[in-house]
Amino acid sequence: MNSAESAPTPDEQIDSLIRLGMNIPEREKARHFLRHIDAAAFQEYLPPFRDAASGRFCSGANFDDVANLFLFDHRLRLTVMSAAGRVEISMRAQMSARGVLPRMRPDKLSISLRDLSRRYQQIPDQTLRQKIANVYGMDEKILSPFLHHLTDVRNICAHHDRLWDARVPNWPVLPAKKPALKPFFNFNALDKLYNTLVILAHLTDVMPASRDWARQLLRLTDSCGEDCETAMGFPAGWRALQFWRR
Repeated sequence: MNSAESAPTPDEQIDSLIRLGMNIPEREKARHFLRHIDAAAFQEYLPPFRDAASGRFCSGANFDDVANLFLFDHRLRLTVMSAAGRVEISMRAQMSARGVLPRMRPDKLSISLRDLSRRYQQIPDQTLRQKIANVYGMDEKILSPFLHHLTDVRNICAHHDRLWDARVPNWPVLPAKKPALKPFFNFNALDKLYNTLVILAHLTDVMPASRDWARQLLRLTDSCGEDCETAMGFPAGWRALQFWRR
């Protein structure tokens, strides 16, 4: 029997969830949702609502909460993919302009973000690397590892993996001395997505066509919930920071 034949039906999934203690007040609504979602992918969003010891759902666990988390993460992936694409196009332009890449239209260059990050890192002239980083108001020692990190994050998005609490192999290096961005990082959550989003917001703010990205992210998190924000590393009071209200 192949995997498609053995996959549980929406009704089988619903019955299993109910047996484990999940509240599903609108069965038809849940059935419709699950018809369009891969069963294994949906399972990835259940752990925050379960008791790790018993495997049963915590008191008050509601199907709609799981569905909303799933949809939030989907929108988050699209939002981050958009920013990563803008960074990629901008970096291509900067590296072409300085002879690091062939002089072609930046949007027509056949080179991946991973290759761009490698080529940038391998520029032998540190002064040239810094000139490119200066365009973004960053130190080249911060920009270079971030491009590698962004490649990993983009791959998570492209493969529709869970992003909101992703385990990324290499997290970005944060500036220890540069004053411009330092106040906005959460140094108590170095392995969380929040700091990645801060750097993306900073980079996109440099690009004239992308300056609304931070506001898009701010609106998106309205559907997230405080527990989800905390799990992503957002610090208390982050919405009040002018950085996110530019």
